[in-house]
Amino acid sequence: MDIGIISRRYARALLAYASEHASESTVYGQVELFLKQYAQIPDIRQAVESPMVDPAEKIRLLQNATAGEKTCEELTRFFGLLLDNKREKMMVFILHSYLYLYRKKKRIRQGLLVTAVPLPDDTLEQLKKIILHFYRGREVEFETKVDPEIIGGGILSMGYWRVDASIAGQLKKVKRQFVEQNRRIV
Repeated sequence: MDIGIISRRYARALLAYASEHASESTVYGQVELFLKQYAQIPDIRQAVESPMVDPAEKIRLLQNATAGEKTCEELTRFFGLLLDNKREKMMVFILHSYLYLYRKKKRIRQGLLVTAVPLPDDTLEQLKKIILHFYRGREVEFETKVDPEIIGGGILSMGYWRVDASIAGQLKKVKRQFVEQNRRIV
């Protein structure tokens, strides 16, 4: 059984169903919330994959896993379909495939910004505007991460594009240049 093919087919079906009901962005947001909860709380996965738990209880558990937000009808029906077809163990793969297909359809670029300290919202918005200048016609989503080990500055990764403007990165660059120059002298 090829998990990739199966997950893509279910994800395409969910995207088509959500598009028919004009709720694909709502489903997208709820799937993101769900996957964060699913990753942080391993008990959810155990309960959903357990054959001892009643399917109606699994549906309630899956609905509550979207961080307390009321799950839309389309996603609830999709969870029911997965449970009916015994695809509980593939749910994470299917939902990640949905996120990928949605981002591809809506032309959303995803990035990671690592900084030494949390950035204010207005600075993030200015950075988004600068990046949007390079990615015309596309939307940009950021995941921000705080890592004090980079000392200062930041590292921005967008697909294959990476800008390292951190102090730790600059120090590594200076060290590498110093080592190369000293090898020539000896």
